[in-house]
Amino acid sequence: MAREDGPAGELTALLDAVSALRDVVAGSQLPLDLPGASAASTTRLELLHQLDDYVLPRLRSLDAPVLAVVGGSTGAGKSTLVNSLVGEVVSRPGVLRPTTRSPVLVHHPEDARWFEDDRVLPSLARVTGGTSTAEDPSAVRLVASPSLSCGLALLDAPDIDSVVAANRDLAAQLLSAADLWLFVTTAARYADAVPWAPLRQASERGTSIAVVLDRVPPEAVEEIREHLAGMLKEQGLSLAPVFPVREVALGSDGLLPIAEIAGLRDWLTALAHDARARAMVVRHTLSGALDSIDGRIGVLTDATAEQHAATRALSKVADAAYAQASVGGRKGDERRDPVAW
Repeated sequence: MAREDGPAGELTALLDAVSALRDVVAGSQLPLDLPGASAASTTRLELLHQLDDYVLPRLRSLDAPVLAVVGGSTGAGKSTLVNSLVGEVVSRPGVLRPTTRSPVLVHHPEDARWFEDDRVLPSLARVTGGTSTAEDPSAVRLVASPSLSCGLALLDAPDIDSVVAANRDLAAQLLSAADLWLFVTTAARYADAVPWAPLRQASERGTSIAVVLDRVPPEAVEEIREHLAGMLKEQGLSLAPVFPVREVALGSDGLLPIAEIAGLRDWLTALAHDARARAMVVRHTLSGALDSIDGRIGVLTDATAEQHAATRALSKVADAAYAQASVGGRKGDERRDPVAW
């Protein structure tokens, strides 16, 4: 069958090339414990996750809703923010640490078809049900809410600095599946070193980012916002919008007052309603992900070459030892064989 010409044909060719690359990466192995092999294995796994969870699904469905992953540090208020944006408790805030232990994906009912199958996050099972549903870190809980606009989904992720390694790994995987990362931090912890590592990585990979600055003392909103904006600029994230949320008491329903999240909610709603704006976010993040592949493939290529070189060296040592043992064995046989005398 002849390949299509024009943009459609180019997209098909790109999808085929990325699919082939994914198979090569999946088939690569780094069995020897060489210096740098552990870091290369991590790079390999991260690349596979991003290809499976984001790049390939997005190339196959450019018109799918924007997936905004809500991530951040422990106790930053991610679940409370998601609940407040939706207008009901869909993600249970934790009382004990770690807090969020399994992801919750909220979407408009008309967008259900985009998330019910394994189009995104194929390694995670799908479950439905309310907040009483047992948490399962190997599954994503789907919640349909008409209060969320079509064209946009919110995913409440585990903590990026969780004391549980599996939670940190899952958070990193979910963030690599995002069209948009809503990074949630607090006025007390926004300058901490831990969250800036994934922020820098997101910047390097071109991920679209918005920052929610939670629990800001009312009298310090502008001062802290300006300081955070300066830090973002230093990391190449000057275009990331910052949405401060003042430190206020939650309502009896456990939600933030509407006025406190109005700016962020209006921004997300405008994004959901503007097809061109959604396309720009997707294009920016997808292009960044594709551009970052070369560097990571280079890491894997070098690591694989080192593995092959070490394997050849080991084979030569084994062959030499075998040859020496064979010669020794033959000489021993000659001494024991009467015919040889």
